[in-house]
Amino acid sequence: MQLKDIVKIVILSVIAFVLEMAGGYLSMVFGPYMLFVNHSLASLIVAPVFFTLCHKVPKRGTLFLYYLIIGIIYSIIGFWPMIFILLLTAIAAELIIGKVENYVNDGRITLTFVIAQTIFALHGLIFFLVLKPSGMQKVFPDMFTPEMVDTLSNFYGKFVNVLAVMAIQVVVAYIGARFGIYVYRKFFSKKDQKQSVLD
Repeated sequence: MQLKDIVKIVILSVIAFVLEMAGGYLSMVFGPYMLFVNHSLASLIVAPVFFTLCHKVPKRGTLFLYYLIIGIIYSIIGFWPMIFILLLTAIAAELIIGKVENYVNDGRITLTFVIAQTIFALHGLIFFLVLKPSGMQKVFPDMFTPEMVDTLSNFYGKFVNVLAVMAIQVVVAYIGARFGIYVYRKFFSKKDQKQSVLD
């Protein structure tokens, strides 16, 4: 992996982080149902970045660095436990993508994206199971009020809610993947352009 590859990964990871945050804020329009789609909207809009990254830097370690950088940014802004979630996501993504040639295989990229983003989407559940309600308030004192912790406890305490989150995430991530393929082929693929924007 060359320096220009790392630069591309960093730039696209930062863009992805911004889109992830934007998707999280957009989910607030769903009011009491936002927990069901909290990460789904982010997966929908970040997919083009993911597919472009895979095609433009088809090298071992690309997806690991992608999720690691996003985790580091979360840590910098104060959500340091996210680094552990994103490390898990990074490892899973690299294992699922498999061989280097799969970085340009849209089918394998789609599978990787759907599973990795689903792991990412379950960060709230993972925090709930590992930290417990009291721990969540101690680790994130500025983010989780006692009322919010109670809401999360009630939500994640119901298995049907967890299944719903996973189902919605998988479906939306798959739709996002199709969108990502379209955007990549339309704007960044050399097949359709003499010179790609990211080359």
